[in-house]
Amino acid sequence: MLSRLVGKEHGRRPRMLAPVAFAMAVSLAAAGCSSGSSEGSGGASGGMLRVGVVASTISTIDAYSNVRSQDFYVRNAALFEPLAHRTKDGGYQWALATGITHNKDNTEWTVKLRPNVKFHDGSPFGADDVIAVFNRILDKKNALIERNYVDFMDPKGIEKVDDLTVKFKLPKPYGPFEFAVTNSNIIFYKKGSTPEQAMGTGPFSLVAFSPGRETTVKRFDGYWGTKPKVDKVKVISFKTAEASTNAIIGGQIDASSNILQTSLPTIEKTPGLKVMKSDVNLKVSIGMRADVEPFKDVRVRQAMRLILDRKLALSNAFDGLGELANDHSGFDQCVPDVPQRQQDLPQAKKLLADAGKSNLSISLETAANKPGMLQLVQILAEDAKKIGVNIKVQKMELGAYLEKWGERTFYTGYDTRPYLEGVPEIISNDNALNHTHWHDPEFESLAKKLYATSDATEQCDIEKKMKKIEYERGASILAATNPTVSVYSSKVHGLVPEFPSGNLYDFTKVTID
Repeated sequence: MLSRLVGKEHGRRPRMLAPVAFAMAVSLAAAGCSSGSSEGSGGASGGMLRVGVVASTISTIDAYSNVRSQDFYVRNAALFEPLAHRTKDGGYQWALATGITHNKDNTEWTVKLRPNVKFHDGSPFGADDVIAVFNRILDKKNALIERNYVDFMDPKGIEKVDDLTVKFKLPKPYGPFEFAVTNSNIIFYKKGSTPEQAMGTGPFSLVAFSPGRETTVKRFDGYWGTKPKVDKVKVISFKTAEASTNAIIGGQIDASSNILQTSLPTIEKTPGLKVMKSDVNLKVSIGMRADVEPFKDVRVRQAMRLILDRKLALSNAFDGLGELANDHSGFDQCVPDVPQRQQDLPQAKKLLADAGKSNLSISLETAANKPGMLQLVQILAEDAKKIGVNIKVQKMELGAYLEKWGERTFYTGYDTRPYLEGVPEIISNDNALNHTHWHDPEFESLAKKLYATSDATEQCDIEKKMKKIEYERGASILAATNPTVSVYSSKVHGLVPEFPSGNLYDFTKVTID
């Protein structure tokens, strides 16, 4: 779901085949807040950084586990690497690849791999490892999320040219190939290694892993890039954002992106703590399962969207941090020409009556694992009462919540991805990916056109049409787009918010006083 930001650029930057988000300015209302990164000066090499996350008790060490709470992403960013990292300006910073080229009709793509890259056991990284990972992703028996992003490939068409070159022969043209294969979740481990070994090429190597509790990694001195300055990073798991917030205030951890925004006034008055806000890329959503009652009827889905007071949600649930959203996914690029949806309780009541769903009573389940998520659903429930709708908010433990992901009827989630990355899940037949179970023939027809072209202008025009369909008859309530708020100790320097999620994943520049 997420990618991460790295520092120094390696290799030349390729042309961009798809419209990706550009940097968005974030105004900082609170005194003492910073944006973009923590100070790069100060501190010394060595020491241990303690990072707090909200994580599931059923986490596994597998780089491709389908159980994904925050510890999964932080751990993978430390231990493994993708082919390239996407940047705010729409380009790439090369990681395990150094270039990608293609033929005239976009049916053959050649990936050049970085030389002299070593796994944590000292063995060389190469084409065999890349092919092994793609074969695992593409094997339908594994049911991996990443297959959704690269299912245009035929595994029989992936060829090793030499130790540092892989050729992909596609069944049909695919314009945004670079965008697909540089997905930050497509990361590479050593062929033949076990998940427990976590044998990656990243800047840190595994020391210890305790499910639902903590992960410890240490600096990998054989890393090909700029080596981390800290000796170790300990990723400590908490069950709730409240717990991680208390831990940062109490000094048990040094940094966290899982913070209660309602606690910011207390945090800003706490000596030794600093606040950092990312770009405005986070969308906390309320999902409605579109293949079952009551949400099979688009009128019910639209009624729920009209019940929510978005301005109140932005000010109260998200403390005024961010911008109003309009029930379509992706960043605020290629936006359709539709009015900003406002609360309209009389129209919501009429739509429910027309659908035969007056006085509806339904449960809304949430793990409340993102700031403002619980407050958002509580605001919806309070306003629903005004028109006779009973929404029973049920807060759940994250592990139990994720176990039935894709089966829930009314629930919360979040997304930080650019549009091209999210659409494959929206149109998927896999319920764990397309968790709203929403299928719209016109939307899916446009999606095929979106991925058949490499022309950015044409892609943008298609995206506008698709987002308008989401706005008119989609299955998610998207009230606001927010920055990710991180809190860290003033003794820590060199933290950067990952793009696009804004979370703290890159610890290579960190120093500690």
